Amino acid sequence: MNIPSRSAVVRRRRALARTVLHDLAETGHTTVPPWWEAEIEREFGGLGGFLAELSRQWWTAYAAHLDALIELGAGDPCQAWADVTERLPQLRAVLDAHAGEPALAEAERRHGDVLRWILRREPRQAA
Repeated sequence: MNIPSRSAVVRRRRALARTVLHDLAETGHTTVPPWWEAEIEREFGGLGGFLAELSRQWWTAYAAHLDALIELGAGDPCQAWADVTERLPQLRAVLDAHAGEPALAEAERRHGDVLRWILRREPRQAA
């Protein structure tokens, strides 16, 4: 039996998410069209798993950018949000289009906790 490694699964999922987002950007859709449903079901166990992956990607990019701004002494969460939205517009549009999905509620809660933790940190002084 050949069981793929965790890193292989993560790479495969990220590649599928990138491909779907690219397709959505080209078609102008913000909700997943039917032709992706079977592959998303196989890889993520359904739309909820796919949206959870997109949410993870968004919050990872956002937290990293916000952390960088904090390190520079300019930790404005709104600016970080706008910057990441500008860099990843299709990702943000898809998440916004699915805002009512239960799979995103838990991710939002978890990442909100992380964001609150990041904002409590003291910025480091430049050397």
